[in-house]
Amino acid sequence: MANDNKEILNPRENNKTNRERREQEEKQTRILRLGGMIGVGLVVLLVIVGLIVGIITKPSRKVVAKVGDEKITLEDFQSKVRMQRSNMNSNYQYMAQLYSMFGMEMDESTRESYAMQMSDAYKGLLGQQVLSNMVDQRVLAYGAAKEGITVSNDEVEAYYKSMFGYYPDGTPTASPTDEPFEATPTVTDEQLAILRYTETPLPTEIPAEEETETAVEETTEQAVEETAEDVAETAEEVVEEVAETAEETVAEAAETAEETVEEAAAEAEDLAAETAEMVSEALEPTNEPTIAPTPTVYTEDMFKQYESVYFANNFYYSKDFFKNEMKYELLQDKVEEKIKSGLSRSADMVWARHILVDTEEEALAALERINNGEEWGDVAAEVSKDSTASNGGDLGWFTQGKMVQAFNDAAFSQEVGTISDPVQTDFGWHLIQVIAHEDHPYTSGEFDTAVDDAYRAWLDGYAEQLDITMDENIADKTPTDPAFVG
Repeated sequence: MANDNKEILNPRENNKTNRERREQEEKQTRILRLGGMIGVGLVVLLVIVGLIVGIITKPSRKVVAKVGDEKITLEDFQSKVRMQRSNMNSNYQYMAQLYSMFGMEMDESTRESYAMQMSDAYKGLLGQQVLSNMVDQRVLAYGAAKEGITVSNDEVEAYYKSMFGYYPDGTPTASPTDEPFEATPTVTDEQLAILRYTETPLPTEIPAEEETETAVEETTEQAVEETAEDVAETAEEVVEEVAETAEETVAEAAETAEETVEEAAAEAEDLAAETAEMVSEALEPTNEPTIAPTPTVYTEDMFKQYESVYFANNFYYSKDFFKNEMKYELLQDKVEEKIKSGLSRSADMVWARHILVDTEEEALAALERINNGEEWGDVAAEVSKDSTASNGGDLGWFTQGKMVQAFNDAAFSQEVGTISDPVQTDFGWHLIQVIAHEDHPYTSGEFDTAVDDAYRAWLDGYAEQLDITMDENIADKTPTDPAFVG
């Protein structure tokens, strides 16, 4: 009781104890609350950092190249690589089908070539090729815009539908091919004089000696007599056999004719009855319409179904990406057409032949032999190590820049018909003879090459106006799917 009364009798001491306890509890509460707030803050901060990192590293945001203000994203780059790999698989399958159609097995070297291009070891080179192509596309778009060359959405859409064989406005009429090329000029007398071709000798008659003639006559007479006897004997045997065969054939034919006439008469009666019945049925009216077979029309709905199935089974690139690639194709076609319209159909060309040896001494020795009267073709066939040696080292017509610089300079600077002093290149030492030098018409293949060269120069010219950067570690970002199907 004393203790209880003491607590009641000392309220100040009791209040002080309570206050200290409450202050301690409040302090602990504040610490716990602050710790919780810090923990929540850290979680929120980590989430924000994660989102920022995710956005920065997302393929659609990450940039692998810049062409001026235009950015090439990792996502687009990887789509282009996958499209390229998909196309290589399609090409391989097409080649395999061709081999199968002709009952042949694809040679191992062809299969290995496709397999190598799609191997992991090759992916770095493939990635560089694809990225370079994408950079060229952006330069193309920049240059085309500068020159007012555009491709409309309608043109892209029409081209896109044509890839699926769908032509809503009707199948287009084939356009005429390029204008015809000039016929290659014939070799002139001047060029023939330089070439000094030797005519192919005609076969000559060898006079026979008297004894040979007599022997031939005797042998011939004897052969004729023996042959006549054999023929007469054979003819008699043949006549007898033919007569016997004829008698048998006549008898068989007569018997067969009687049977045939009887059968034909019976068939005629049956046919007449069937015809009469068919005519009677045909004359009876009918309510059933006659349906003529009609071809299936490739409708818009069919196209959409085909399109839907194609992209539903395509995991490598989207429809929008596919259409964008087509836009670049159409744009390049228009630029090349403009370039082509401004190109000449001929160019400054040289027709030359050469002899290639390892040392200057060998070249001088060959030149001395030719100057002493030996034929160029004979010397070339004997000493030249070039693959054209058997053809007198004839290189045909070529334009500026097609040969290595030293050879090019010598060929285009010397007079027609002359032979150069020995010219050194990385291949060895050359003697060069110019057969002709003129403005010469292109062949179809040469003109295509000229267009390609001009287009490349056009691209390079606009590329110099742009600040271009490319990821140097693109191999690490190059996908390896789809895998090779072979």
